[in-house]
Amino acid sequence: MTTHPDKPQRKHILRFAIFTVIILLIIVQTRYMSVERTYCEGEVPVPGQQVSQAGPLNMKDAPDVLMLGAAWCPACKAATRFFVNNNINYCEYDMERNAIGARLYQEVNGRGVPILFIGEHRIHGFNAGRVTKAMQNMGLL
Repeated sequence: MTTHPDKPQRKHILRFAIFTVIILLIIVQTRYMSVERTYCEGEVPVPGQQVSQAGPLNMKDAPDVLMLGAAWCPACKAATRFFVNNNINYCEYDMERNAIGARLYQEVNGRGVPILFIGEHRIHGFNAGRVTKAMQNMGLL
């Protein structure tokens, strides 16, 4: 019968390796996966659409991009990251958690998220090339 004096040491090394991987995954997720979102406050006019909302709207603070999204949506996070990285003035309505967002989503017959409004352009989903082209067409980039 042979004994392995290093077996307890292997368990400690394995535990340390698992712990290290978990910590690294948490760091990567918080650093690269999460993104701080800019949610719209109050009524914001949908770019390119007739303003029919009652009450005063602050047009000088209107965003260049209005996004209808959802908290769980990875394409919405990618769009947000793109806007932040390119210093694009945008705001987002969460169509599931915000009454104004839910109403707008119904008004535009939303089918999936994100829906991006850039001037006269309405983009379903997120594609950096299409967003860049729309921004350039509107003279925003």
